[in-house]
Amino acid sequence: MGTREELAVFFREIQPKFARLYAKILHDADLTLPQYALLNQLEFLGPVSMTEMSERLQITRPAVTSLVDRLEKKKLLKRVPHPKDRRIILLDILPKAKKMVAGFQTYSLNLLFKAYDQFAPAEHATISRFYATLSKAMDDFLAREKK
Repeated sequence: MGTREELAVFFREIQPKFARLYAKILHDADLTLPQYALLNQLEFLGPVSMTEMSERLQITRPAVTSLVDRLEKKKLLKRVPHPKDRRIILLDILPKAKKMVAGFQTYSLNLLFKAYDQFAPAEHATISRFYATLSKAMDDFLAREKK
């Protein structure tokens, strides 16, 4: 089997494993994947408007409102008025949710680093370049799909 074929096999193998991992983590935290995606964006970006969140998650504003309502009830985020335009409501992540998101990311990164550390230091730059390239390819694809 060639290198590309091996990569395809491993990719098909790892996708459901990541799905099961996140399903378990999120189930234990009583969160859905869309709720986590929203919190993750807030942790990364800081306060954003409902409209911007809708665009970033590529879901409707009513869908964002529904997610926000549920997350607000769980005391994981809050709606705050925009400092300059009171017509705009911003979403802001609360400390409890920041801690959860950081914990999820630490757990995932520890798994990644466990595998990464099994490679020679000379290979680390190639692995990092691969992830950067993959991330860019995904961004490009999602930008085209958005149109």
